[in-house]
Amino acid sequence: MHSVEEIEPILQKTTVIESYTVHDEETGKPKVIQKETKVWFWTSDSFVWSLATLVLLFMTFTALEYILIRLNLPSINPEDRDDIKFPRNLQDLRRLNDILSVYMDQHFANVYITFFITYVYLQSFSIPGSMWLSILSGALFNFWIALITVSLCSAIGASIAYIISGSLGSVAIMKLVGHRLDQWNRQLVQHKQHMFNYMIVLRISPLPPNWTVNLGSPHFGVPLTSFFWGTFVGVAPPSFIHVQAGAALDRLSSSDKLELLTPTNVACLMAVALVALLPVFIRRRLAVA
Repeated sequence: MHSVEEIEPILQKTTVIESYTVHDEETGKPKVIQKETKVWFWTSDSFVWSLATLVLLFMTFTALEYILIRLNLPSINPEDRDDIKFPRNLQDLRRLNDILSVYMDQHFANVYITFFITYVYLQSFSIPGSMWLSILSGALFNFWIALITVSLCSAIGASIAYIISGSLGSVAIMKLVGHRLDQWNRQLVQHKQHMFNYMIVLRISPLPPNWTVNLGSPHFGVPLTSFFWGTFVGVAPPSFIHVQAGAALDRLSSSDKLELLTPTNVACLMAVALVALLPVFIRRRLAVA
């Protein structure tokens, strides 16, 4: 057995000093920046320990998700059980909507809570499928309830990923995908004075991927408040399109296809992004003047 003295240096609650390289616009040369990060939980400099913690967290959240769904959902007919799963295509989505719609009148709270915790779970671990749930919300719920729910679930789930990346999984994440995060960091440093606006634009834009934003933000000095509210507001425009498509799901025939990225929708997303960047342009103009 290990003694206390042997274990303490491995697991310690401490301040982590992170170093990363940015481009200095004044000198035109690379510049090394060191940042002290206060970790919130027990952490370790060991890659193996950090990776094992990530795996354990994922398994724990998955088990909790399964238990909560089993406890919360009303009794499902045996012939419908195989269709209670994450939708991966339009056919799965239609079938799941048909089943859950039957239970909505008498079990609205159960269906809503199940939807909420499932969406947060997917966002917390960057599991594909949240777009289909966003569309499903438009079919199941009132339009504005669906839109606010999707935005809130996205913000909560992304914040959980932020916290995990900045604490227990810090070493493993930086070891595995740190090189990809560094590429995004160069852009981030240029927008540090208006982080909220920039976060909105990031959520509207397909690049960088959302998982990159979620995992990299705590390591590059993005405040959790700006991250949460920027995500909440930023995911609303694309979620509006998804929820709107879900509201029309019952009217689509089996041969119809969901057209999400129409020219009109793309133009609207670009307009929202420009509005979010407008205060940034104004501040820069005033600073130059």
